[in-house]
Parts: sequence; C-alpha cells; structure tokens
Amino acid sequence: MKSYWIWNYGDYEIFHTNMVNSRRQEQGIDYPPMWRLYDVDRNVVFLCNETLPEDGTIKLHLNGQGRLVVDGTMYGPGKSVPVKKGEHRFEIHVMNFKGLPAAYIESDVFATDARWYTLDEKADKRTVGFNEKYTYPQDNPETFRFSYQTIYPQKTEKMAGGVLYDFGKELFGFLHVDSVGQEDNIHVSYGESREEALDVDYTIIREDITGKTSYKLRQRAFRYIFLTGADTPSLWAELEYQKLENMASFRCDNEDINKIWDMCAYTLQLNMREVITEAVKRDRWLWGGDAYQAFKFIKYLCSDQDTVRRSLIGLRGKEPFCEHINRITDYTLFWVIGVLEYYQTYADLDFIRAIYPRAVSLMDFCAGREDEKGFIIGKYKDWVFIDWSDIDKTGAVCAEQMLYIAANRAMYDLSELVGADGDKYKKKAEKLLVDVEKYFWCEEKCAFIDSFQSGSQHVTRHANIFAIMYDIATETQRDSIVKNVLQNDDITKITTPYFEGYELDVMGKIGDVDYIYDMLISYWKGMLDLGATTVWEEYNPAVSGSAHYAMYGGRYLKSLCHAWGASPIYLLGRYFLGVVETEPGYSAFEVRPQLGKFKYIDGTVPVRDGKVSVYLSEKELCVTSTVSGGTLVWNGVNYILEKEKPVTISLSPSCH
Repeated sequence: MKSYWIWNYGDYEIFHTNMVNSRRQEQGIDYPPMWRLYDVDRNVVFLCNETLPEDGTIKLHLNGQGRLVVDGTMYGPGKSVPVKKGEHRFEIHVMNFKGLPAAYIESDVFATDARWYTLDEKADKRTVGFNEKYTYPQDNPETFRFSYQTIYPQKTEKMAGGVLYDFGKELFGFLHVDSVGQEDNIHVSYGESREEALDVDYTIIREDITGKTSYKLRQRAFRYIFLTGADTPSLWAELEYQKLENMASFRCDNEDINKIWDMCAYTLQLNMREVITEAVKRDRWLWGGDAYQAFKFIKYLCSDQDTVRRSLIGLRGKEPFCEHINRITDYTLFWVIGVLEYYQTYADLDFIRAIYPRAVSLMDFCAGREDEKGFIIGKYKDWVFIDWSDIDKTGAVCAEQMLYIAANRAMYDLSELVGADGDKYKKKAEKLLVDVEKYFWCEEKCAFIDSFQSGSQHVTRHANIFAIMYDIATETQRDSIVKNVLQNDDITKITTPYFEGYELDVMGKIGDVDYIYDMLISYWKGMLDLGATTVWEEYNPAVSGSAHYAMYGGRYLKSLCHAWGASPIYLLGRYFLGVVETEPGYSAFEVRPQLGKFKYIDGTVPVRDGKVSVYLSEKELCVTSTVSGGTLVWNGVNYILEKEKPVTISLSPSCH
C-alpha cells in the first residue's frame, strides 16, 4: 500500500525555509537574516481512526524518537506489529529537537497519508502534511530532492598569482577541486563577474582550503572561479537544480528577445529551489515581495504549484505573527494578495482553508500598524521598502495604502471561499479607498502623491502603478496617470527590474504592448549586451564598467542573478501570447494574442495539466490547447478551443 512520510502541516516548508535562510555567507562569515525565524513543532502527535479491510502488519519509521499506539497498546519503531481486520485507533508520537519530526508506516493494509490528522491549539483537526517526493521508508524529508548536472569550465586562463576559470554562465551548486597538493594553501574566489573573481580582497564569496588532494566545496553561485595557491588544479561544477515539468516556450523574429526570454527562464530556474530565493550568490533568502512577483513568472514558465505553496507557507511561518514578513510592510501585504492569486491560478481550496487562520492573524497585526486615520504605517523595526527609488516615505506612504486596499479586498474574497465573515475587510477597503483619494490624489499633479504629511507633493511612479494594477484608480484617474506619470519623462525612471515588471504589467493592462516591446529592447537587452547570462537585481544604463556590479556600498554586492527580473516570461505569455485564466485553476481561460511590433510570435503557456500553443504572424493565427475549457478571442469573435484541435485563422496585415 502506498504510504508517505507525514509531518505537522506546514513544518516541512518552514524547516526547509529555515535551512535556506541560514546559508548566507559574506567573505567567509555567516550572515543570519534580520527577521524572525519560526520553528517547527518539536513534539507531534498524529492521529487516525481506520477500519482495516483485512488482517495485516504495520511497521513504524520515524525521523526522530517516538512510538506507535494501536488501540492503547504501545509499540516501538522498526518492528512489525500485527493488526486485525476491523476498527482501530492509531496514534504516532514523534519528537525531534534538531530536525523535522516525521513518521512513515510500512504496511500491506494501512498507510500514512491524508487520513491522518493532528489537533491544533483549539483541538480542531488539522490535516497532516506530506509530499509525493517521500514515498519510501528510506526517504528523508529533511533532504530536498534536486537534480544534478556536471559542468566543466569553458575557458581557463593562467595569470600572475593564479588561474581563472570561466564556466560560461551563472551556476548554482558544488565546486569540485581536484589534482592539488595536500600541502597547498588554496584560496578560492567566486565571482558572478570576471572582475569580482579577480578582485580577491573584495570578493563576496570566498574560502581557503588545505590538507586534501581533492575537495567538494559547499553550494555556491558563480560563473567565474579564481584559484591561487596551486599550480595546475582541475575544476568542475555540479549544477544543482529542480527538474521542472510542463515548461513554456517562446520564440519570435527578434533574436535579442529570444535570448532575453531564455535568460529570464534560466534565472528563474536557478532561484526555484526549496523555496523562491533571491540573489543566489549573496542572500539566498526567501523575500516576500520578490517571491510575489516570481509567482507570476512561475505561472507562465512551468506552473509549478509546489514551489509557490512552499514559499507562501515558509513566508508566513507560525503563530504568533508579531513582525512583518522580512520586516517589510509591503511584503506582508503582498503575501495576502499572493494567497488569493495562488487560488486563482491553482484552485487549491484545501490550501486556502489551511492557511486562512494565519491570514486572519496577519491582517490583525496589520490593523495594529495603523495610524489615527486608519492608514498602515511603518512602526518600530518596520521597513517601508516599495523599491530602491527616491520615494517620499514621510508618515503614511501612498503606495502602501494601495497595497493595503488590495490586501483587504483579497481577504474578503478569501473569507468568501472558506465561508467566513469577511465584511470587515470589505468595509476597510472601501474606507481606505475614500481616504486615499482624499489625502493622496493631487489635482494639480493629476496623480497620486507619495505622502501628504511632508507637504512636498512628490510624485513617483510606484503608487500610481499600483493604483492601476489593483483597479483602485477611477477610469479618469487612470487616464491621467498614464499621461502625467507613466508617459512623463520628468517623473523619475525605474531602475530595478523588480518594479519595471510592475510598470510593464500596467502598460500591458492598458493595452500598450509596444511599450513593453521597446522596454525589453532598451532595458533587458542592456544587460545582455554587457554579457549577462542571468537577470540582475538592478540595471542602470547610465553607469559603466565595474560600477554596474556595485550596490549597498560594496563593489560586488549587487546580485547578478535575481528572480525579480524575470518578468518578460510573464509579460510575453500574458500580453503577447495572451493566455489568462478566467476561472480558478484554468477551468476556463481565454487566449487573446497580440502581435505588436513582432513579425511573428510562437510559444506555449502552461495551463491546468497541459499547455496552450500560440502562433501568430501577419498571415496566420493558430492556437492549440491540450486541455478543454479555453476560448480564443480574435477581432471580437469567440472560438471554442477543443482539446488537441487547432484553430487556424488566415489573416491579412490589417487584422492586427
């Protein structure tokens, strides 16, 4: 009988999130995160009442210490226990003070699976957690399953003091050093850029090794390796990655955009690990806002529900919720919005029911962060981030209120899904909407200002982007924002791929796909032209040379592999291939392709257990879906997409 390792719901995700967040190093020094880490429950009791169809045996396996109790009789792990046909009461007690408490039953008549439950602090039943990755007794739920590939350097260059190795692209995994002397004192400098690897005094990731003839070093991100202290070392890398299924594709007549799509897809894959990480060289942490954006990209790259769910659980952690996610106000609000968007994408109501109480306590915490007007503000230890930009953050910040409106609206919808009373969230969103217009809308600027308390009437793109993105601005305000903010070069430009993704999402929403095309060429191509193989954390075309790698006061602290920059995956799939769900879980979806400035586009987008393929040129449109439920919308006409039956339309140039 198929059995799974089971654990307390959410603990697997929290355990692996903690492992991810604990691995950061800079210059050989461990660098713990600055926010609260939640622990797993160390002592867990699993319960199950079951009627066995026949006689059999059961054997308990534990990740930790504990016992099996059958109808009040206690048994130790590792022994076959005979059980009779009929009704039984099963209990498993497991404690583990260092790892993840988990249990597995090996049996021909019974299993550990979704039938088991635990009791929460209110004595309510809570389904256990389990995963398809762990279905055998020898599996260890503390070990996350990855795939591996051997990669050798593409170039080797001897120079004064050492040897430089270029692997040709950014990697994440284990570096192997062979054929060295046991007495050699070897210094290893890791670099995302050539400059960083060679600048040994300022390299962010470095280590010294000695005493062996071969080494397998700890996981790192790198493209370049500079070794000193050995004459002819042999190097190779063990790339570690998740093997993803149902991958999307995109090709067009512009080869630069093809390369951009590939670069973004590879960036996202390197960051899709136990959870969504950012800055695989520097942080390797789970950041809420970064993850929220990455969820959209994942949706259009591979629709990997598990990575998104693990990240949402890992971000939220346990009770009590007493500080913002990553200590960042906007990241907490993005989490709530992200939970609803998760449901819209995957229609996973079981997850919504399980996570809803934690969403309630999170929103209660946010209510305690309000000022006298009901605006959410930054209090002690809170970081109002929004973006790396010159935003007026005096008092209540407009961009945060936009997110607070969206979060309260999301909570109302989540409450409806689980049958709870969400009226207070609806009323809160309505009041905020009135007050935001009263205090932040500036008729003189024809836009939302950052802060009313400073008196500066400073306008940036950020709050105005959110106003359109989350349907907060009226139609008149939206038109004014497009003209006076988004199309106004006097308003400070965005320099992070993170917020550029939001801006382009809005431009797609209002139908300006040519703006997206132009920005892909002028912005993402700029990184390509500088030799990027993955998307950077920030790109400023006004700087040159090694200044491109500087950030946070350090020469090489900028991440050159940042998942938040992979928005072209989403933008091309959503607004050009035009695939979007209209019912949760893609039970119904539409395809509204747009050619824009392309001569042709040809790609696939993952949908519920399948894909939609779209080809569009000046002469032909062809759409094929491997699942039912889709509708092609073209020139005001609806075409039903039947499973595996292409819809082909001959076109003339005027049809676009």
